[in-house]
Amino acid sequence: MTVRCERCKTEVYKTEFCNYCGRTICNNCMKSSSRGSPKPNRLVICKDCWGKMVKRRAFKHKRALVTALGASVVPSSKHGG
Repeated sequence: MTVRCERCKTEVYKTEFCNYCGRTICNNCMKSSSRGSPKPNRLVICKDCWGKMVKRRAFKHKRALVTALGASVVPSSKHGG
């Protein structure tokens, strides 16, 4: 069964979920991926989100902004203000 990539609109067999914009992306549109803090979690960032510094910083600190269920996660402030 083929699925369409929401970024480049090509039909692919395997897609990933971008944890920062919530789109289903193909392997060509995926910029980077890493393991999260708990082992089963995998963070994926697409090429569009990589260009936005807030999302790139969250990826490098291993925080997801959008969960796989579509709920957005608000990152906590360091200073608690």
